[in-house]
Amino acid sequence: MKKVAIVGAGPAGVYCALALRDMGVFDIDIYEKSSPLKTLLVTGGGRCNLTHFADNLKDFAKNYPRGEKFLYSIFSRHFVDDTLDFFKKIGIDTYMQSDDRYFPKSNSASDMRSKMLFALGDTKIINKNISSIKDLKNYDFIVISTGSKGGYKLAQEIGHTIVEPLPSLCGLKLSDDSPKFPQGVVLKTQDGEILFTKDGISGPYVYKISSLNARKKFPYEITIPLINPDDLFNEVKNNPKKSFGNVVCKYVPKSFAAALLGNYNKQCANISKKEIDELKSITFKVVSPDGRGEIVTCGGVNLSQVDNFCRSKLDNKVFFCGEVLDIDGFCGGYNLQNCWSSAYSVALKIKELCA
Repeated sequence: MKKVAIVGAGPAGVYCALALRDMGVFDIDIYEKSSPLKTLLVTGGGRCNLTHFADNLKDFAKNYPRGEKFLYSIFSRHFVDDTLDFFKKIGIDTYMQSDDRYFPKSNSASDMRSKMLFALGDTKIINKNISSIKDLKNYDFIVISTGSKGGYKLAQEIGHTIVEPLPSLCGLKLSDDSPKFPQGVVLKTQDGEILFTKDGISGPYVYKISSLNARKKFPYEITIPLINPDDLFNEVKNNPKKSFGNVVCKYVPKSFAAALLGNYNKQCANISKKEIDELKSITFKVVSPDGRGEIVTCGGVNLSQVDNFCRSKLDNKVFFCGEVLDIDGFCGGYNLQNCWSSAYSVALKIKELCA
């Protein structure tokens, strides 16, 4: 019986253990210094957005600013439908929302956590911090799945390069001279919602912007589309006696329009094309990430130093999966799908090596 050590009882580590249990007889120990699957509890607002609908593999992978092409082979082995089937086998039924995100039918991350841990059966979760790879010398295979500093330290001990971890999928703080809007206002755009906070912006669209710009130096400017000028021009033309502000409120919240417009009460008949065109977009200067909204970090084990099964090229008994790798995706279940798929690839390779 081959001995496998999994460092980290997060989503990737537990999924890898479950996959190994399905694939053969392994002696598996999971090392976790904190609470198992703790990070799962906060996903999807406590409901666990476990993945996202996919038309095809390559389009799905475009939702990863870092790791897109690397994931092609990972997803080819274990993708969205495979994940849903996997969870169904351990008693977790799922459903897809109208926005194409998948959740457990229980709408409870806590329930999903309980069922995943129950499915582990007699697999041992050992409450211990692994500070050196030497502590695991008696194992045939080592899977590092913790994305914390501890996981990076173990990878570096082997000789791996760590791409600097930086905040991604987080709120953004704005400069003092950026346009100001009331706290709590939600602006809907075609790419998602923006929530205005005390000193910045947050929400799904902002998380995407922060992810795309995660390695950009501060300060930098972002331009957000507001209103289609042609649509607004026609609306103004057809309502000459209305105030400009009332017409603009058809497209944006009233409190947002009131703060945005210096010509709110001006009659539409007196509005120029230039005034209309100015509402096409709005520009903000970003000065720093807002840690209060942070969900994910970019960075981790350099992908050039692992093969397409996430096996270390520097130590062939070591594997990586989940957030410890330099892979991160947008909101919507993409980061968890990376955990599930990379963990399964690792389990598949270990099984192959033991055949």
